[in-house]
Parts: sequence; structure tokens; C-alpha cells
Amino acid sequence: MARKRQNTGVRRVQIIDAARKLVIRYGSEHVTVNRIAKQVGISEAAIYRHFKSKRDILSLLIDHIEDNLIKDITEAKTEGQSPLEMLDKIMRSHISAIERRRGISFQVIAEIVSFGDKNLNRKVLSVINKYVSLLKDLLAEGVRSGEVREDLNLETAATLLFGMIQGLVNTWTLSNYKFDSEEKYAALWRTFREVVIKHQA
Repeated sequence: MARKRQNTGVRRVQIIDAARKLVIRYGSEHVTVNRIAKQVGISEAAIYRHFKSKRDILSLLIDHIEDNLIKDITEAKTEGQSPLEMLDKIMRSHISAIERRRGISFQVIAEIVSFGDKNLNRKVLSVINKYVSLLKDLLAEGVRSGEVREDLNLETAATLLFGMIQGLVNTWTLSNYKFDSEEKYAALWRTFREVVIKHQA
């Protein structure tokens, strides 16, 4: 039985949340409007009152992922820590979210890319580029503060950091969540930090 009709904002959030869960469970190519409707407890027709297509749902899901990732960086930058401490805090917050919600951002990104829609892929690329740019900005702050090596290629280091988290999430998901992702992250971070930190003579 369909749930009581909700206002548009609440219903759209429910639909996006259902799509996110289904993408993680089945992969984006197997997520259908019918499955989303059943997950929310409404009819397919009710879905189409809010979205024109599955692509529109995935597009808004990408917007939500972008908001969450940028929010993590923005919040970390207000706490007065050193740039590398802030980067570590950001990455740990993402891993914590992954533990709680099973790869909510990074795994969904991978699944949407595998869906093969060119428009969605361009949108995902834009989000990734913005995210990497913000990581690069933090590394640049580290250079200015004397914490990070001056000879470091910041673009490469920021991309490496993104790839490190994305790869960790992918392997964790493929292993059916059998290892401690936070423990694995800590080892990866130690290696990354050793590469980028400015060692005193």
C-alpha cells in the first residue's frame, strides 16, 4: 500500500535516498523506477510526478553527493587545524560515512560511471574535478605553512588522495565489506603523509 502523500521536498529526498541504497545493492544498471517506487512505498506514477526519468533521479543523486563531499571539506577547514590534519580529518569522515552507510558517495560514483550515460559521466567528472581542486587547495595551504614539500606536484598529490579513497572503497565493497576500512585507510594515510610532508633538515 502506498504511503500517505508527502510534500514535494520530502518525497524527492525519499526517492533519492532509495535510489542511493539500490545503486549500492544492485548497481546502477539494475536500478529501475519500479524498484525505487517499491523501496519508497509509492507507485511508479508517483515517482514520475517528481522526476522525468531514472537519469533525472541519478542526476540529482550526483548533486547530493557533491553537496556532501564539499560540506565535509568546508566544515574541516573551519576548525583551525594544520592543512594535513584537515585532509586526514576529511578522509576519515568519508571512511566513517562509508562504514555507516556502505560507500554512500564514492561507491555510488563508481556505479554511476559504470552505467555509461555520457551526460551523467560528465557531471560526475565535474564533481570529481571540483573535489580534487579543493584537496589541491588544502595541500597548497600546507606548502605555504611549511608543512608540505614545495617541490610537490599538487595536482598529482590531490588526485592520488582521491584515488586512494576511491580504490579503498572499491576493494572494500568487492570484498563484501570483510576488512576494516578505517584500519586500511590509516596505513594508506601514513604512506601518503610520508610522501608529501616536508622533512626538516
